[in-house]
Amino acid sequence: MESENTPSEFKFHDGRRYHNVENAVYPMPNDENEQDRLHFQHFLMRYLMQNNFSAPINHILTTPGAKILDVGCGAGSWSFDMATTYPNIEIYGLDISPLQLTNTKPKKFTFIKANVLEGIPFEDSTFDFIYQRFLSYAYTKDEWSSAINELVRVLKPGGFLELMEPSPSLFDLGPIAKRIWDAQSSLVIQRGVDLEVYQRLEEYLQNQGLFRKY
Repeated sequence: MESENTPSEFKFHDGRRYHNVENAVYPMPNDENEQDRLHFQHFLMRYLMQNNFSAPINHILTTPGAKILDVGCGAGSWSFDMATTYPNIEIYGLDISPLQLTNTKPKKFTFIKANVLEGIPFEDSTFDFIYQRFLSYAYTKDEWSSAINELVRVLKPGGFLELMEPSPSLFDLGPIAKRIWDAQSSLVIQRGVDLEVYQRLEEYLQNQGLFRKY
């Protein structure tokens, strides 16, 4: 299920490379500089959380053949880390952009090039744990319910879904950083992105009527 890169998969602007997926609102690049940023972000988050997840899934991680889906896997940092730490589980990373490998792929990692909003290419009730982090820029406000519906579809009964999105509140910004942040926020809001989605995730899950909060 690996994908070969073709020129039409990318577009370039001001020396940066971006995805070329029609109607996808995600604005960030997918070049080597962005991969470096995503790797740094992953290890920073792991240090701050002292773990790669917060869901109570230790029983899943010790079950041979358990399946985990990393939605919006980006550079593959979280997936690779999990696949290396827990070699008995199967990790699937999904993203709209092809994965640009910069190191050896773990044995039980599989990359899937797909758009959640067009359907995750797996049968119902496939995954024991689904992890999605920092995709507030990837969906419009109107798309979040559909995205979560699709995640729920491929999650096993009794499985765990972990969503993590940031608050847009930043503190002690200097004048240059504030101008950059204001411009970036204005851009994504024009695209229909909901910067306050972190406040609505629980509501979206409660609307499913299938989840207990941990």
